[in-house]
Amino acid sequence: MHANIPVEKLFSSELLMDWNWLLKRPCTLIAMNNFGDMFLRDGKGEILLLMLASGSLTKIADSQVEFQSLVAVKENQRVWFSLDLLTELEQAGMSLAPGQCFSFKKPLVLGGACEMSNIEVAPISVYVSLMSQIHQQLKDLPPGTPVAGFKID
Repeated sequence: MHANIPVEKLFSSELLMDWNWLLKRPCTLIAMNNFGDMFLRDGKGEILLLMLASGSLTKIADSQVEFQSLVAVKENQRVWFSLDLLTELEQAGMSLAPGQCFSFKKPLVLGGACEMSNIEVAPISVYVSLMSQIHQQLKDLPPGTPVAGFKID
């Protein structure tokens, strides 16, 4: 199993549209891991990592060249591409078809566990949009606030 999803055939502008509230600037999708986390290049050429599970955006490199050297480091591969969990999924016989990613049945931000029993295969576009909507609704709540429900478009 590959540790990343080919992005050439994805409609990156549509995927990123739901995340405009967090991105606040134009970005280009350059890579995606099997959990839908997106590696983005902004207008300054900096590389950002958008993690769907946490709804976080982190600068990981100053340039694509630096990113290429950092992604070659085994520890970065393990963390950025969730290689330990990916190995478990592969050993359990789970795989992805084009346009799919692994998703958490109960999102981690809502108390879901990062374990095999909480992982399923989902369409990338649906999962990316769903996670954006959840994080956008939670972003202004103090940690630990009870959540009664969500509005999903």
